[in-house]
Amino acid sequence: MTQRQKERLNKILSDKTSGSSEILLSLNRFLKSGISNRKFIDGSLIQAKKKLSHFAAINNYINTLNHLIIKKDFDKVNQYLNSIESLEDKKFEKICSKIQKEIPKARNILTISRSGTLISVFKLWHQHKRNLKLIIPESRPSNEGKLMAKELLEAGIKVEMITDAMTGKYISGIDVVIIGADAVLKNGNVINKSGSLSLAVLCNHFRKPFYVLATKSKYLNKIRYKIEREDPEKVWSHKHTNLETSNIPFEEIDSTLITKIITE
Repeated sequence: MTQRQKERLNKILSDKTSGSSEILLSLNRFLKSGISNRKFIDGSLIQAKKKLSHFAAINNYINTLNHLIIKKDFDKVNQYLNSIESLEDKKFEKICSKIQKEIPKARNILTISRSGTLISVFKLWHQHKRNLKLIIPESRPSNEGKLMAKELLEAGIKVEMITDAMTGKYISGIDVVIIGADAVLKNGNVINKSGSLSLAVLCNHFRKPFYVLATKSKYLNKIRYKIEREDPEKVWSHKHTNLETSNIPFEEIDSTLITKIITE
C-alpha cells in the first residue's frame, strides 16, 4: 500500500462526523481503487475491522467480503464491490417511499446528528414535498447536526438550527422525530447518537411519533452493544483534580419508545 493510500484509508477510518452508511461507501470506493490487489484488500479489511466494527452496517459489509475472499470467489468480490452504491441508492428510495406513506402529512421534522441515510431520504422526500422543514440540534460535542444542516440547505431544504438543550421546547410543535441508526439490536433496541434517547422520552411524554430509518445492514444478531467512550477533551479541555469529563457519543434507545423502524 502506498503512502497516499495509507493516508486515504486512515482518513476514512478516523472519520467521526459522517454517518456509517457514508463511511461504508467511502471504504467501498477505496477498496475498488485497488480491486486487483489481494494484499491491498486484505490489509485494508483488517484495519477497517479493528476501527469500524462497532458500526453494524460496516461490520456486516466486512464480514460479507471476508466470506467471499475465504471462498476465493473473486468474481463475486468484484461484483459485490461494484454493486454497493447502486444497492444503497435503491434502499434509500424504498425507505423514503415507506416513510412518506407512513406519515403523509408530516412537514416539521426534528432529527439529530448526521446520518447519510437520513440525508439521502430527506433529499428524495423534498422532491415530492417542497415545504418539508427540518429542525436540527447542533449535536454536540462534534456538531454533526451543523454538518447535516449544510448538506440539506444545499439541497434546497428548509432547516432550523437549535441547541441540544432546546429540544424540549420544540418537541410540542413538531409533527414527528425521525432519527437514523448506527445499529439495530435483535431485541429491537436502537443504537444512535447521544441525545436520541432524550428525544424518544420527550416524544413519549408529548405523544409524538418517533421513527427510526435504517437499512437492513444495520441489524445485528445480538442484544448487547458495547458503548465506547471517546476523547473527553472534545467536551471540555479544562483540567481540575475534582473534575471528570465524559464523552459518550452513542446510546441505546429502548424499543418500547420507538413508534416504528422503517427499512428497505
